[in-house]
Amino acid sequence: MEEKNLTENENNGTADSKKFFADMFDWMCSIFSAILCFIIIFALFARVITVDGESMVPTLQDQQRLIVSDMFYTPQYDDIVILYADKLANESSGGYGKPIVKRVIGLPGDKIRIDFVKGVVYRNGEQLPDDYTNTPTNLPENFPNNQDVTVEDGKIFVLGDNRNGSKDSRSNQIGQVDMRYIMGKAYLRIWPLNALGML
Repeated sequence: MEEKNLTENENNGTADSKKFFADMFDWMCSIFSAILCFIIIFALFARVITVDGESMVPTLQDQQRLIVSDMFYTPQYDDIVILYADKLANESSGGYGKPIVKRVIGLPGDKIRIDFVKGVVYRNGEQLPDDYTNTPTNLPENFPNNQDVTVEDGKIFVLGDNRNGSKDSRSNQIGQVDMRYIMGKAYLRIWPLNALGML
């Protein structure tokens, strides 16, 4: 009788052990599948971009890393976008080499006006908030002072948050940006870790 109980206990122990390893295998397969899916999605639809320069200070700092995607993306006001620097309006802008980061201020048909004396940007007659900028907009580049400029079809008007330290749509080197030259929208800051967060 004792032998029979011992055999049953051994069988139960073996069954429990098999179940444990089977569950562990299933769990590991699930994790592996999730990681694989993430890698595939990331490789196809997203990329990591390094901020180069200080044109987006204080929102973004030099050398911060961003997750960028163009999947199902349509530009919206205030989006932070990454642009192909080598395909912008003026050939000399190709000297930037690396992708550049700017904020969407105007969409096709919008009228953009900048009062460089007051340092204020207007869109369709309404003053834009400046809570994400670090200084008033006093640097004109080649942009006319206090005159409406209409954003062309298929293009966007962009500015850097560091308004007096940014080459953007005010400059002939960049100008209004063809939407085809948008690499994507920045969704997430991943580095440094103490600055991790959505954008």
